[in-house]
Amino acid sequence: MATIARMHPCANWLRLPPHETRRALDKVLDFRDKSADPTASGLPPEAIEWFYNEELPRLCARPDVRVQVEQQIQELLQQAATIEAEISPAAAALQRRLDELALQVDVLEEAIGHD
Repeated sequence: MATIARMHPCANWLRLPPHETRRALDKVLDFRDKSADPTASGLPPEAIEWFYNEELPRLCARPDVRVQVEQQIQELLQQAATIEAEISPAAAALQRRLDELALQVDVLEEAIGHD
């Protein structure tokens, strides 16, 4: 019987067996409970640091996790490419407008005799 995978509490793209997500959640809750700020919300910074410095490198030794990490890398690269495609035309248009403004300033300064 196949086990239902659950999302890791620090990385919602990483699916693991329930016993591993529970262990990770316990660790995150432990970081939360040790926090100096009882009103803090979201993931504790220590939990994120723990995930990337200890948990993820350990998990990446497993082929199933490595595949998920590689898929996440591809997803992030695709998102970055999409954003770049949106930024490039806007940046070019803004640069053209900036050049036009500089030209207008030059023409006006020349008209009043400024160097």
